Amino acid sequence: MDVEEKMNKKDAFAYVQSVVQRLRIVKKNMSYDEIQQATGIHRTLLCRYVTGSIRPSVEQAMLIDRLILSDSRFIDMLRDRMMVRANGYLDLHLLLSDPDALKWIAGKISSDFKGEDIDTVLTAASSGIPLATSIAIEIGARLVYATRNKSSGAVSYLESDIQADNPSEIFTLYIPSAWIKRGSKVLVVDDVATTGKTMASLIQLGNKAGCKVKGIFVLVSRSNRWRERISGLIDKSDTKISILFEVGL
Repeated sequence: MDVEEKMNKKDAFAYVQSVVQRLRIVKKNMSYDEIQQATGIHRTLLCRYVTGSIRPSVEQAMLIDRLILSDSRFIDMLRDRMMVRANGYLDLHLLLSDPDALKWIAGKISSDFKGEDIDTVLTAASSGIPLATSIAIEIGARLVYATRNKSSGAVSYLESDIQADNPSEIFTLYIPSAWIKRGSKVLVVDDVATTGKTMASLIQLGNKAGCKVKGIFVLVSRSNRWRERISGLIDKSDTKISILFEVGL
């Protein structure tokens, strides 16, 4: 079964919408003639896609996605919005405060995970929330974020511990049990993955909730340690991993 056959009507609609959204962003940097030359789709038809007067078919959307939206020049434009500070700190402020960048990334994730029927996006507060929110809105999924603190009141929580860099310290991530439904198909979102401690904790929370972790999206991978840490927590044959950038420490 190919990806197109695997998509239901909801997934197909969301995918086409994500392609059109990213095509509008591309149009800010390319002329219709340039896009026509790259895709073979007439400029008049492209204009109608961009203005929303008509929608491309799934086949046309896949063509645009493959020939234009995956072009490395746009990935490089996003990369230029990241800065590595002198102490090695990765500053993502310019990238994650850019509406077009967030729309582009969210659209790419919609494309990467089309057909997976994701219904919940799971991340950790607070740095992952802007990115996860954009993705959740794009794919029409519930947003759930774990925090390091419990709210007051008699609320049942799921929790998972994180070993801090100092061996004597342990942090805990919490999610109210009512926020996440058993049987949900979850996409875990992490803005920066290095050791994988936070990601592993998020996966454990999803597992404790009785969910299926169908996908993992990492905006920036800074090492391979996180892959090793989560390897025993996921079904490798049924959990897709998408990484946008690889940036060494």
